[in-house]
Amino acid sequence: MSERRRWPIILASAPLWPIIGIFVLASVARLKLGYWPSNSHPDPKDLFWPVLVAVPAYLVFLLAPIGLVISLIIAFISWYDGRGDWRFLVTPVSFLLLLLWMYFDPGGLFLWWMD
Repeated sequence: MSERRRWPIILASAPLWPIIGIFVLASVARLKLGYWPSNSHPDPKDLFWPVLVAVPAYLVFLLAPIGLVISLIIAFISWYDGRGDWRFLVTPVSFLLLLLWMYFDPGGLFLWWMD
């Protein structure tokens, strides 16, 4: 796959980046502490990793809904023009996965990070 076709798919998967960031933060906390973090034990801000705590999620949580709307508009325009392309569905599907992950929160990592 060429570079020109690869970067839109990478950007379209932006709603999944907070999940990856929070898993990385929890894994680093696990290695440092010797146990998996749980709700308020320890607080993520007490780990003194501001880049890992703030960057993975705040920016992407704000950009995910914007990317979803833009992706849906582009998908509708391409569908209307008869140029259906599955890549435009990557953003809505990854946004849905983000919402499901936040709702069910396996392992309690999202609750731990938000606390």
